[in-house]
Amino acid sequence: MKANWYFIENDETVGPITFADLAGRIRQSGQSPLVWTEGMADWTEAESVPGLSHAPQTATRSSASSRFEPAGTERNVAPKRAAVLHRLQHEFFEYLMISAYLFVWYGALLLYKSAILHSDGIEFAPFGIAAVKALILGKFVLILHALKVGERWGSPRILLADIVKKSVLFFLFLSVLAVGEEMIAGYFHGRALRDVLGEIGGGTLQQVLATGVLMLLTLIPYFTYRLVGVRLGQGVLWKLLTERASAASP
Repeated sequence: MKANWYFIENDETVGPITFADLAGRIRQSGQSPLVWTEGMADWTEAESVPGLSHAPQTATRSSASSRFEPAGTERNVAPKRAAVLHRLQHEFFEYLMISAYLFVWYGALLLYKSAILHSDGIEFAPFGIAAVKALILGKFVLILHALKVGERWGSPRILLADIVKKSVLFFLFLSVLAVGEEMIAGYFHGRALRDVLGEIGGGTLQQVLATGVLMLLTLIPYFTYRLVGVRLGQGVLWKLLTERASAASP
């Protein structure tokens, strides 16, 4: 059983633990804490989760009268605030990681373009533009994740098919959003629509196609890491990549 459940205890996030361990803790404490696992849109009360809803019944019956006290609602404020704070921290960290990953891709692309222009005597400083573009695309990626793009029609049982499907869908949506963002920015700067569209992807059809292919090839490793991590369990893939392997026994 995977250890991919979290709960709030004393205003702190505890986990990951298995579902059975979580049910046992709730049964011992007699409380109904906020819980969360991969796939949930937000933290929720344990009593509303199937399999956990009956765990704190004993304590619930013994303290039924306290539910009507005004202080009863106040006790849930701190855990919910901690849950919201934890979610904001998680999403901000994820945003920074996605933006950093996209910055490497966009920076390498613009650095290559800068080298070509430099050979023709044209100076071009790419890294400031790369950082701005990466932050914008990172925001779009989080929005698409929040909208559950690629998940509404169910996930294929074959992991490779799921990686390809989500990479292609995100590529299409990101392309549309990036073009729309460029058009809006150009409008507010008083630039003609033809000029804005002419500069997207480098200005030529070949450069647009090359940029699109490179973006798609960048999204495939991203979703490979993300979806393999989900299959293995929360934090398992990261530990495999970062922890030193133990010496093999003779």
